Amino acid sequence: MDGATGANNPVVELWNEAQMMWGPEPLDGKVKCLVSIGAGIPSLKPFKNDVFTIGETLVAIATETERTAERFKHDKTYLDSSGRYYRFNVVRGLEDIGFEESTKWKEIVVATRRYIGSQDVFKQIQTCASTLVGQES
Repeated sequence: MDGATGANNPVVELWNEAQMMWGPEPLDGKVKCLVSIGAGIPSLKPFKNDVFTIGETLVAIATETERTAERFKHDKTYLDSSGRYYRFNVVRGLEDIGFEESTKWKEIVVATRRYIGSQDVFKQIQTCASTLVGQES
């Protein structure tokens, strides 16, 4: 699920839609595992006073994803603390690659491999996989 510029991280919309489908009881006890996959953490850019930079900054604000991920994780702390919420997002290497730049697939592959190759992320992937297949880790 992707919401383009309205909700590039649609985790809240997904949660609300699932609640409507599976309501009226709260989803809290029904969700076994929720996986959120990001498209890389964008670099921070200063806000300048020219028209072109203001436009770029407004696009960055409209497509922010990490603030949404952190807010969801904070609001649903019980999912994270019980091992039922996982957020995977490449930390370095995709900062200057936009959503429309599929021609830079080699850079995307290298950054993603480096990310999943880290010991912490690898452990998180293993734990998530165990949760998805219903095994205890």
